[in-house]
Amino acid sequence: MNEPFLLSNLIDLQNLDNEIFKLITEKSQGDSVNILKNLEKKYNESTSLLNKKKEDLISYFEEKKSIDKQILENENKLKNILEKLQNPKLDAGELQNFNLQKSNVEKNVNDLSQSLEKLNELNSEDLIDYSKIEESLEGLKPELIEYSKKIQSEWKDLDVKINDLEISKSKLLNSFPEDIVKLYDQLKHNGVEIIAAYKNEDQCGCCGVSLTSSELDKILDSKYNQCPYCQGVVI
Repeated sequence: MNEPFLLSNLIDLQNLDNEIFKLITEKSQGDSVNILKNLEKKYNESTSLLNKKKEDLISYFEEKKSIDKQILENENKLKNILEKLQNPKLDAGELQNFNLQKSNVEKNVNDLSQSLEKLNELNSEDLIDYSKIEESLEGLKPELIEYSKKIQSEWKDLDVKINDLEISKSKLLNSFPEDIVKLYDQLKHNGVEIIAAYKNEDQCGCCGVSLTSSELDKILDSKYNQCPYCQGVVI
């Protein structure tokens, strides 16, 4: 291949690299990704609020757990007593004894239920806040799942496109002389934003600097037609 062809192909290589970079950036900064990040941020913030509210209500939960346990124990006792009262062979003394036990247990259940109700009333504001935060978390979950799936699908499509471009880039690179490949890699490493571009009248197509006739002649006479200001290749 002659030199002008190789140098102009640097533009094609650069375009491929830019497109690959654009697609890679889209994977991390696309609309769906940004939406998911915001949802995750909200979810984490709500989770932190919920944990803080749990700490504020720790004594409530402990007391409620104790009352719930006692209610369950007494309800099981009541169920057992009611089963025994179904026995037709009970004598008057046994019947009276079981009915007394039944009344005592029912009273215990009622007292415990009232205690639980009072406990809930005392903590009503915190419980309302706690419930709202829980509802907020539950409301975010479907959206998190939806966008997670959407992003996985989008990433698969992007990976296919990136792979196709990488193949095209590899084929193009294989057609380049080794020194041109080294030049391109070195310019990229040095942070040159536009590695190769067509001259725009008397301006460098890479950096836009106006060049004198003398500078243009020097560029055309140089090995790689590089601009003295940005080092980009002027085609």
